[in-house]
Parts: sequence; C-alpha cells; structure tokens
Amino acid sequence: MCDILDGRALFELVKGFRPHYVFHLAAQSSVRRSWEDPELTFRIALHGQANLIEALRVAGVEARVHVACSSEEYGKVSEDELPIRETHPLRPSSPYALSKVMQEYHAVFCHQAYGMETVITRAFNMIGPGQSAEFVASDFARQIAEAEAGLREPVIRVGNLEARRDFSDVRDLVGAYWELLRKGVPGEAYNVCSGEDHPVSELLDTLLSLSGTPIEVVVDPQKYRVADIPVLRGDNARMREVTGWRPRLSLEQTLSDVLDWWRAEVGGRQRR
Repeated sequence: MCDILDGRALFELVKGFRPHYVFHLAAQSSVRRSWEDPELTFRIALHGQANLIEALRVAGVEARVHVACSSEEYGKVSEDELPIRETHPLRPSSPYALSKVMQEYHAVFCHQAYGMETVITRAFNMIGPGQSAEFVASDFARQIAEAEAGLREPVIRVGNLEARRDFSDVRDLVGAYWELLRKGVPGEAYNVCSGEDHPVSELLDTLLSLSGTPIEVVVDPQKYRVADIPVLRGDNARMREVTGWRPRLSLEQTLSDVLDWWRAEVGGRQRR
C-alpha cells in the first residue's frame, strides 16, 4: 500500500509487483467534499493518475489500466436527452465531476502519446453493503439501523428526494469492470449502469418498508447538494455489446443487504 500522491513509493510498488491489469479507483469520491476541498480533489485525480501512469511507463510494465470515471461528468441533462450515451457532451457541474473529466482526458492522452492500454468507465450511481454513509442509500440505512437500536431518535433526516438516479449494485459493477478491462477498446469510454432510473424517494420508501420501527422523515436543507443534478439514466448498450454483461441483483435485494450490513455494524458498535 502507498499514497497515490507519493510518486516514488508508487514507482517502487509497481516495479516490484509488475501487474498485468490495474484497476485505478483512487479518488476523493464525494461530490459534497469536492466543494469543500476542490484542490485536493483535483490533485488526487490528476496528479495521482499521472504518478500511476508514469510509474508503469518508467518501470516498463505493460498493463491494461482501468480508469474509473463517473456519470457526474455529464452534468445536468434534460429529459429529452435520456438515456445518456457515451457521445453525450461532458458538462461537469461540481469539482468532483471536473476532476473525473481531467482523469478521462489524461487517460486518452496517455493512450495516444504512450500507447498505454487505458480503458475508461463512466459509472453511474453504485450502492452496496459496506458503502460509506457519505452516499444516500447507505446514509438512510445507517440512520434506520441506529433508530432500530435506540441509538438515535426515530427520525431520519434526508435531502433531495426527487433526484432520479441510475443505481446498480457494486457487486454487479465489479464484474462489468473486469470484463471491460479485458475486452474494452483502449482509449474508449463505457457507461456502466443498469439503464433504469429511480427517484431517491423510492430508496427511502423501500428501506423504511424493511424496518418494523416507525420512523419519521424530516427534510434537512443542509443535506441538499450544491448544483444537484435532477436526473441521470445511462445507456449501457456499448458495454453490453462488448461484454454481454447483465445485472444480477435487484434494487430491493441490494437495499436489504445494505440495511442488514448497517444493522451488523451498529450491533458491533453496541457490543464494544
């Protein structure tokens, strides 16, 4: 392990390990935090990725590199522009989204300039057990689990419930990443998504229905994002054509697993 901003340490790691495949997911991954510290967000994205590519290049390691980018790059999209295809203009509306556009252009540059086999993914919203409470489904599940355990009042505080997103289980998406890294065209970008959008309110309603505890919902303005995007729904035809990938897990199953994970976490916290 090493800090991706430490170029020398990264070079030594790459030189010793000499990987055939690299999954590059290092990032400041919170849109909210990117507004609080855009400079760090940009440094991790561009400087960190440059360190990785340079380490591979100088060490003479010929590896396929997965560069994990985001649907946030598309920015605000109108209903008549849905579903979003890879040819859609990039209109980043947050420092996080801009950092991902930087990474993507750098990955294309490295393919063209150095012949690096960089494969780019634009993942839409992912959820799953173990996800940080920085993200909406996990935040809801954590609050519900704490209310069930009596660790907080039976009130769940929420932000914008009207936003619609294309959600996929992370356990499905890692399979898509692996297939794309092996079969994708270097220098190309692929949407990784389910092809369906759901309002955030649906996630909340499903999670509440999985709990037997009566819980009040309170809208908290502090949980609203700056420049929130109303709707994102992707077209995954390019990815499916290359990989044959299909999601296996339903949204309800994913949310049930997320809630059970938080119940276990909260229970462990109580025993400590």
